[in-house]
Amino acid sequence: MNDWLVWMSIGGVMMLLELILPGGVIVFLGLASVSVGALVYLGYINTVVMALIAWFIISLLFIFVLRAFFIKYFEGDSVIQNVDEDKALVGCLVEIIEEVGLDKEGRVRFRDSTWSASSNEQLLVGTKAVIKKRKGSKLIIKSIQ
Repeated sequence: MNDWLVWMSIGGVMMLLELILPGGVIVFLGLASVSVGALVYLGYINTVVMALIAWFIISLLFIFVLRAFFIKYFEGDSVIQNVDEDKALVGCLVEIIEEVGLDKEGRVRFRDSTWSASSNEQLLVGTKAVIKKRKGSKLIIKSIQ
């Protein structure tokens, strides 16, 4: 069997593997194999050692240059989520477990934990309230009304 055909076949298999194992790397290894196959066919590469060195160098070149170029234009799926925990807290319901008053800090239950809380209104034990904001480890809350 011809050496160039082996390189071309390996390259084709690698490029098909990219469909099964996406990541944008295997396809460039396959393209490097196809390139080495073409160089062997054209007579520029004569030995297996030269072919392996050429494949290694071409692979690195493709991965670092072409991959960066293609990632710029063919982005994968990405989702930007809200990672600001303070904003995620605002509007959530809490249960008053220790009375909260104008001049009195109390405690609330939120997500299976208790938090220190303050409010500009009187809130009694057992009632529900809404989080307005978080200040350090203390929640600022208001009545549901």
